[in-house]
Amino acid sequence: MTLTPFEYHEGKCPVLLELPHGGHLTPDEVKSYLHPKFTPGDRREDSDEFSDALYLDLPIEPHVLRFSIWRAHADPNRKLDDFHSDGVVKTHTSQGVKIYQSERGLPEQVRMQIVENHIRPYHEKMIELLGNGEIKNVIFCHTMPGIGTRVSGDKGNLRPLFMFGNGGDTRGNNIRKAFAPKALLLALADVIESAVHKLDVDFNFCDVVRFNDPYTGANSLNRFDPALLRGKNAFTLEINRDLILHNPENTDPVREIIREIVETDVNWSQDYQDKR
Repeated sequence: MTLTPFEYHEGKCPVLLELPHGGHLTPDEVKSYLHPKFTPGDRREDSDEFSDALYLDLPIEPHVLRFSIWRAHADPNRKLDDFHSDGVVKTHTSQGVKIYQSERGLPEQVRMQIVENHIRPYHEKMIELLGNGEIKNVIFCHTMPGIGTRVSGDKGNLRPLFMFGNGGDTRGNNIRKAFAPKALLLALADVIESAVHKLDVDFNFCDVVRFNDPYTGANSLNRFDPALLRGKNAFTLEINRDLILHNPENTDPVREIIREIVETDVNWSQDYQDKR
């Protein structure tokens, strides 16, 4: 049976949620090359754990595009020609774990099959949706480890509960105009600050909300012609996985925060357009 590289759910709300790292399927092309010590746990830790539980089936009914394959084997949040160790077809996970038997990863022919069979169709679908006039706003949806990984720039550091990325600086200034402006991120941060009391946060973290730290969201922008994102107020949302690992009952209040973020995004964008 042919593996379908993505799922798309048409929504009623004019917001597109992209989930590039929540898939849990393994392409047949890679199975014979896997390293014998590469475990299901390694694969899971490399993915955006809990993204399905947090972002799917929201009552506000946004458009949703979800990649179906484990991130360790195919990463659509990269350029099609990015073949470094943590690139579009990886040799090591984001935690630095070796995936395949060879240090070079997959043979070039197999690597290109992954790109052409799975990642390119996903990119093409994303480009199609960015051109859809019914989709006014875009949110790149992720979850993140609670502590910087051994290959990340913030190795060993505690991370915030929530992070917004707009390709800019830690104050939320957007250097590249294809991403959401600072004013929108501030409004979204207020949503979280107003609701954080509903969460069980009796664990170690650095801040409730940060902007562009530890990620800027630049990968999401760099995959496509920036012109496709102009006017869509696009931003990356990262949610600390320790919220769910610490207490699974945090799932429902986090989902409510996401719903409010989507609604605020829509309302803020409409008000901004009306004032122009």
